[in-house]
Amino acid sequence: MAANRSHMPTAAWVMLALTAASVEPILIKLGFQAQATPLQLLVFKNLVAAFVMLILVRGWKRPEQAKFSSIATVSLLLFATNAFCLFALTKLSAVELITIITSTPAVVALVNCFRRHDRRGAWFWHGLLASLAGVAISLQINFLPANVLPGSSAISILGVILALAAVLSSTVYRIKIESILRQADPRVVSLNIFVINGLISLLLTPWLGTVSLSVIPFVLWMGVAGALANLAFIAAIKALGATRMSIINLIQRPVVVLIAALVLKEALGWPQVLGFVLVMLGVQMAQVKPKQKLEQPDAAPITQPSKDLCGSSRS
Repeated sequence: MAANRSHMPTAAWVMLALTAASVEPILIKLGFQAQATPLQLLVFKNLVAAFVMLILVRGWKRPEQAKFSSIATVSLLLFATNAFCLFALTKLSAVELITIITSTPAVVALVNCFRRHDRRGAWFWHGLLASLAGVAISLQINFLPANVLPGSSAISILGVILALAAVLSSTVYRIKIESILRQADPRVVSLNIFVINGLISLLLTPWLGTVSLSVIPFVLWMGVAGALANLAFIAAIKALGATRMSIINLIQRPVVVLIAALVLKEALGWPQVLGFVLVMLGVQMAQVKPKQKLEQPDAAPITQPSKDLCGSSRS
C-alpha cells in the first residue's frame, strides 16, 4: 500500500504533463484562425508562462545546485523548440506535425547509443526504419512524378524542415535537462527556464505588430498549459528519466491527433492513421538500455517542497 502511494505523485506529474501538452497544438491552430502571428503566440505564451511560474513558486529563486549556463542552454533549446513548432504549424497540419514530433524518443535513443554507448535492443534499427516510414506515409511524401501518382498531396518542405529542427532541439533539451535534474529542484529549474525565455520574449516585442484582442484568450491558455506541461514534464523526467518519460509521453499523441481531426477539421485518412501507428510501433521497438546503471535521481524535491518554496513545483 505504501509503495502504491509513493508512485502516486509521479503518476500525477505524468498525467498533468500529458494533458497540458495535448492542448497546446490545438490552441496554436485556433490562435492562427484568430489572425495571430507565430511570433505573437511565441512571445505572449512565454510571458504568460513566466508569470504563472512566478506565482506558483512565489517569486524568483536561484537554482543552487545547477550552473546558470546550463539553465540558459536548456532555456534556449526549449525556446527554439517552441519557435520551430509554431512556424512549422503555419506550413503543416497539427496531425502532420504531431506525427513528426512523435519520433523524438527514437532520436533520443539513437543519440544515447553514440553519446553514452547504450545497448541497442534486437529491434532497434527496425524501429527506426518503421518510424521513418511512418512519417513518410503520414505526410504522403511522393518521390515519383505527379503524372505517375497524381493523387498524392503536396507537402511543405519548409514545414518538414522546421518540424525536424524541433525534433533535434527537443532531443538535446531532454538529454541536457535530465543531467541538470539529477541534483536540482525541478520547480526552480522550470521557473528559471521560463523567466529566461520571458526576458528573451520581451526583446522581441517591438516586432509583434498589431495584436488583435481575439488572440488574448488563446495566449493565456497557451501560457498556462505550457508552464504546467513543462513543470510536470521535467518533474517526471527527474523521477523516471528522459528515455522512459519520452516513451510514456507517446500516450498523448493519439489524443491530440483525434482532437485535431475533430476540432480543426483536419484530414485523417488511412495514410495518416497508418503512418502514425508505424511511428508509435517504431518508437517502442527503438529502445536502448544503458551499459552502466545510471545514478537514480532523488525524487524527494518532487514530493516534498523545499524549505523556501510552496507546494507547487513543462515542453
